[in-house]
Amino acid sequence: MSQGLAGYIIRRLLWAVPVIFAVSIILFVVLRLAPLDPIDSLLGVRYDEEIADRLREKYGYDEPLHIQYIKYFENLFKGDLGVSTRRLDFSVQEVVIPKVQVSAPIGAMALVLAYLLGIPIGIYAASVRGTYKDPLTIGSWLFIDAIPIFVIAVWAMWFLALKVGWIDIAYEGVFHENIVLPVLLMSFPGVAGVARFMRASMVQVIYEDYVRTARAKGLRERTVITAHIARNAFLPMITSIGLSLPAIFTGSLFIELIFGIPGIAREMLDAIFVPDYDVVIGFSLFTFSLFVLANILIDITYGFIDPRVRVEAERGA
Repeated sequence: MSQGLAGYIIRRLLWAVPVIFAVSIILFVVLRLAPLDPIDSLLGVRYDEEIADRLREKYGYDEPLHIQYIKYFENLFKGDLGVSTRRLDFSVQEVVIPKVQVSAPIGAMALVLAYLLGIPIGIYAASVRGTYKDPLTIGSWLFIDAIPIFVIAVWAMWFLALKVGWIDIAYEGVFHENIVLPVLLMSFPGVAGVARFMRASMVQVIYEDYVRTARAKGLRERTVITAHIARNAFLPMITSIGLSLPAIFTGSLFIELIFGIPGIAREMLDAIFVPDYDVVIGFSLFTFSLFVLANILIDITYGFIDPRVRVEAERGA
């Protein structure tokens, strides 16, 4: 790694700190000013003013907003994301991590499948551009993408589980064979976007001089597409893949609700409606940090792959 590129990466990491700090302030203030009161929700019909006051004192909700944030930031700096009022004082990590461990493998499998399907479809659509096969291919997947996921899920459950009896829809673990249908349903909405992105990248590369030179040498069209066009068109896909990585950890609300998967999306929905301040803020900061790190990772990857990025980084150093 060159000194210029290393300095560029360090600058990006340093810039991430104030950005995450600003986001934490916005999240904290917005949630604290929300009309819902976690203590009211916690006590429900058993609400008692004296008990409510003691709980507000216990969790620090009776203090001025800026004092609450200072204490929250001090704990955050120590790695303490706070406690869940809804989960009887479990730490945020104890609430979030088990749920992420369920959602992340499912999200990862769905993401990999979406790209494994989308990239070849995009390559094929670009190779048959100008014919009816191009809009038919992309249009078919756009049609699937336009159908709400819960509609496809209900139909798939009825046909594959009840009508044909090929699968069992009961959730029995992340790596159980029953997880195949949720993974397929999570991946399908992303295929159209990946295919369109790959097709657009391919079309941009097709008219480059080195492609015309490869054809002039008499290379087979399949070789030209795979070795010259697709290889160079894949570079912009790094951005798409990098920005998709944080979504692995966020889960899919409809899929988790329909299939009874105890993932992070269901947990966050419950935490928002209670509300469970520290859980919502903690997971939101975690997700935002993933997006920031994903952007930095994309820049680092470009720096290693594309010489132009290294040159610009060295000029800026």
